[in-house]
Amino acid sequence: MPREQLTEREEIILAALVRAHVETGVPVGSAALLERDPHVGISAATVRKTLSTLEDKGYVQQPHTSAGRLPTDRGYRFFVAHTVDAVEAPVFDLEQQRREIERQLQKLSADEIHGQLAEIIGDVTMQLGLVMAPSFELGLLARIELVHLTQQRLLLVVNLTAGPVRSLVIEVGTSVERRDLEGVATRLNERLGGLTMSQVQTTVRERVGDMACGAPELLRVVVDEIEALSQRPVVDVHVSGAHNICVQPEFRDALDVASVLELLEHKQVLAQLLAGRRGVVVTIGDENDRRELRLCSLVTASYDVAGSQGVIGVMGPTRMPYERVVALVDYAASRAAQLSA
Repeated sequence: MPREQLTEREEIILAALVRAHVETGVPVGSAALLERDPHVGISAATVRKTLSTLEDKGYVQQPHTSAGRLPTDRGYRFFVAHTVDAVEAPVFDLEQQRREIERQLQKLSADEIHGQLAEIIGDVTMQLGLVMAPSFELGLLARIELVHLTQQRLLLVVNLTAGPVRSLVIEVGTSVERRDLEGVATRLNERLGGLTMSQVQTTVRERVGDMACGAPELLRVVVDEIEALSQRPVVDVHVSGAHNICVQPEFRDALDVASVLELLEHKQVLAQLLAGRRGVVVTIGDENDRRELRLCSLVTASYDVAGSQGVIGVMGPTRMPYERVVALVDYAASRAAQLSA
């Protein structure tokens, strides 16, 4: 959107209106705007005239003639495009919340990192937290572990150099000795270590075809399971903080809440929403592809781990403190990359 569409005064008034409405949740009049933001530095009459012009241009709206005004999706978009990058939220506020993120990160356990990151970013921003973990298929194999459970049951653990871990219980038709597990795992790691999981899954049989092994039945079962991993796609999307949406005044209509909550149950759809969002991305209201998100904004930041992309973000009403949320999501993404490396 060209910057020339608004004068400097209109930009200042629009930014003040957005901040006031985000904080109060109600339409904002000219007198209230001046009271909340004395730095605007112009008369109430000039503010009223400027708000009227902004309404004509489609950046604000008035619910009814006696009410103040609200930003439209177009107004939020201009604010995000021209204000968020230029002016951070108050330094003290950001530092305090970054410290809270760090405090919460100290409690993370490696096997639940992405679910816990979704909870952290949801709690700190008071929105709904979302995390899509880096793709398993693009991860590099660090090692395969075979853990003895019973004589005919074992645990296959696939560890990547960074990112998610996949494990599953395998039933073997014959008794399994621990030394056989160690031997098969060692040989598999020699042949497969350093490959992407996609390469492992598609070439494992070819790569181990000539492999000498004292437990051929065990090897066959393990190879079958490794190949089958690609036939069990796991959408590693984590959601936390749905209650933060439910308490927002924008979602007083039960049908609006229900449509958003129903969307959150479909992890494959959420993965599609998040997959193409590289860098810091903000989509507002009707900019979102899904009809269920017409009242929502989605703020995300991507992070890279061993060539695979993860995404962390928040979903909430379009009345969102964008300056603070964008900064915190971007910070959380940088920390997610460090923790996953």
